[in-house]
This record gives sequence, C-alpha cells and structure tokens, in this order.
Amino acid sequence: MRKHSSFRFRVCALLLVFYACVFLLPACRGGDPVLYMLSAAVPGSMLLLLLLPSGLFAPDRPSLAVALVLCGFSMMATVYLSVDETVSQGIRCAAGLFFLALGAILVRSFRPSVPTAGLAGLFGLGLLSLSLFISDLSFSLSDGGMALLLLAVSAFLALRLRLPALLIGLGGILLLLFQKESGSAAILAVSYAAVFWAASDSILWSGFSLAAAGGLFAVFLMLPGWFVPKEPEIPSVLSRLSSMPLLPPETVPEASGVIPPDLFFLLGEQYGIIILLCAVLLLMLLLIRGASLALHTRKSFHASLSLVAVLLLGLRAFAFLACSADLLPLSAPAFPFMTSSMPDLFAHFFLLGLLSGVSARNEADLEEDARLAMLAR
Repeated sequence: MRKHSSFRFRVCALLLVFYACVFLLPACRGGDPVLYMLSAAVPGSMLLLLLLPSGLFAPDRPSLAVALVLCGFSMMATVYLSVDETVSQGIRCAAGLFFLALGAILVRSFRPSVPTAGLAGLFGLGLLSLSLFISDLSFSLSDGGMALLLLAVSAFLALRLRLPALLIGLGGILLLLFQKESGSAAILAVSYAAVFWAASDSILWSGFSLAAAGGLFAVFLMLPGWFVPKEPEIPSVLSRLSSMPLLPPETVPEASGVIPPDLFFLLGEQYGIIILLCAVLLLMLLLIRGASLALHTRKSFHASLSLVAVLLLGLRAFAFLACSADLLPLSAPAFPFMTSSMPDLFAHFFLLGLLSGVSARNEADLEEDARLAMLAR
C-alpha cells in the first residue's frame, strides 16, 4: 500500500512541476504577469482538487486526475497564442467542476422510478430539440441531451420497462437525424444499442432496439439531399501530422488567427506529436477506469451509468480521430476535454461525474460489507 501511495505522490509531483514549467517558461520569455500567476494557479488548483475531502462531492480521483491533465493540455494549446483565451479556458474548466459535482450527486441520490426516468428523458429530448425552436442558436447541446437520454434509458431498463426505454432512445435518434446531426446520431445509436444489450436481459429486445435504430438511419439515408458527405479536408490530417514536430520546437510559435474550438491539433502544433499520443493514452486510461467501475458495481443501473459515460466519451474520441483522418464522411466532434465549447465541456464533466458517483456507490458498498463483517464477529 505504501508503494502505491509513494508512486501516486511522485506522479502528482511530476505533473505539478510540469504544468508550473509550461506556464513559467513563456512567462520568462514574454514577461507577462498573467502567465506567472497561471504557473502557480494551475498546478495549485490541481493539487487542491485532488486533495479535497471525498465527502464534498465524492470525486473518483483517478478519473479526475486524467480529466485535469487533459484540461491542462487544452490550456497549454493556447498559451503562446492568446493569454486571454488561456485564462478563459481555465475558467470554463473550473465551471465544469459544477457539472462534475452535479453528476456525482445525481448518481448517489437518484433512485430509478417512472417519474424520475420520464423527467430525465423529457429533459434530454428538450435539449436535443432546442435548436428546432431557437433557429439562431450558436452552440449545440446534443452531448448533454444524449447523456440524459441514456440515463433515462438505463433507469427504465432497471425497472424492466423496456418499451419506454425503447421509445425514448429512438426519439432522441430521430431528433438528431431530423436536424442532420448524423455524427451525434450515430454515437447515440451505438451507445443506445450497447446499453440496451447490457441491461435489458433480453436478446429479443436487444435485437429489436438495434434493428429499430438501424432502420431509422436507413430511412433518412434514402431521403434525397439529407446526407451530404463531408469533403476531405485540405490539408488532410496526415499532412497536418507530418508538419508537426515530434517534440516541442525550440522557437516560440506565433499567433495564427482565430483559435478554433477544437484544441487537439493546435496542441500538437505547439508541443509536438508526443503530447497528442499522451492525450489519447490518458483518455484510454479513463475509459478503462470507467469499465472497471462498471464491472465492480453491484447494481445493474449503476453499471449502465458507467457504461454510458465510457461509450459517449470513447465513441466521441473515436469519431474525432476517424473523421479527422477522413475515414468517416462526417464532421469531426471535439476530442473529450480538449475543446473551448462550454456545452461540450460541461457535458464531458457531467459524464465524469457519473463515474465519480458510481465509484462512491462502490466504496459505500465495500464499507457496508466491512461493517457487517465486524458485526458478525
């Protein structure tokens, strides 16, 4: 146990020194006092969050640590281009912690019932359909809507109410297809079918849900003018990667216009391909952690929630990499936690909160087992 604690302490210390240097070096070059503040504030905030008492909102520390590192990467991507944008990204990440706490508290207090499941489903459908009523909406709430829809599906399946779960999931896919959000619809359809297969305990219903989701896609694909394949980007991702350095360049990068919402490739252009590989590896560790939580929980509902978080984050990352490499003719979503879009970032933190809530439930079950074992002696 001491060896594991010592290893975690060394890793945390290394990360804190790393982020202090990331902001301190450009501060020394340019003399910007804001960067001096960030060199202390960013690692200090990470340390504070990782040392918070678990009773506040019960964060799953391994998952939280990965998310904080990825958020730090997103701030690093803009530090040489716009200090104001770096500060704004830090504020967005800090605000996302509210949704992490919201997700954790929701899992700890949520009890599957018809009213609560129906409310979550209706709220999710409302978020997905919001752009239909507000034509000039400049941002998408599809990630949050999909998370709430799958939460409702998991609750209905825990109650053995398969028909409402089927209808709510298909309604969400239909809304996304109607708005021509084919990428989000595909992510929701695959996640929905996987959750149905894992939690319904019925091969017949699982097959029917998969066939129904596939049938919706087939119908919309036959509509003339509905699907317009994305043209390959010029330059393609391969040419972008070939122009990136393997390690951080010696010269200071200069500003190159407006900073895009997706910060993944911007990070590679600033610091090299190695750090992009680190980001992908860190997300894989987060997904493995989520799968482990699902396997060790006792209730199928909590296992479904862990599966929802793993699927939505994992499929989003896969879709981002596949679309960026022109393997899928869709618009590439943002890489998890590596975006300046507040709705997407808040949805990612909410999914992280679901994992934290399931982790807290697992720890509570273990403590209850230990207490019962002590009473039995």
